[in-house]
Amino acid sequence: MCKSARSVLFRLFLWCALVVPVSAWANDHGGGGGGSDLVNMETITTNLAPEPGGNVRFIQLTIALRLHDPSGAAAISAYMPQIRNDILGLLASRTGAELLITKAREDLSDDIQDAVNAVVGTAAYTDKKGHAHRAEGPVKRALFTTFIVQ
Repeated sequence: MCKSARSVLFRLFLWCALVVPVSAWANDHGGGGGGSDLVNMETITTNLAPEPGGNVRFIQLTIALRLHDPSGAAAISAYMPQIRNDILGLLASRTGAELLITKAREDLSDDIQDAVNAVVGTAAYTDKKGHAHRAEGPVKRALFTTFIVQ
């Protein structure tokens, strides 16, 4: 290969590396610089509802919100104080004994998803036929990355 051909290839490679945006290399799993489809919330620590015997437990959990589209992260960040407040309200209505059951944790995850979507999307509702419809918005799933009840 002659010197001029190498120079042309090098310039073409350099141009592609500098001009083509990194987001064009992103995959469909949120990698590659195109924005993540996860929003990590700060750890929440709060008291739970009192147990029937009067014992009060507390919970410490960290939540990651999986989004349908990374562009929803801006709205979630903008309304984070209200979102955290609504999640604290959900937690205050649960007991520690209740949250030791896997199904209750799954229900809490669904309730958190609905609470966040109600703030930044469309709230849940019941239609005229009595069918419940979940809130719609950018959150696909609420994931617990830590979940400690004491």
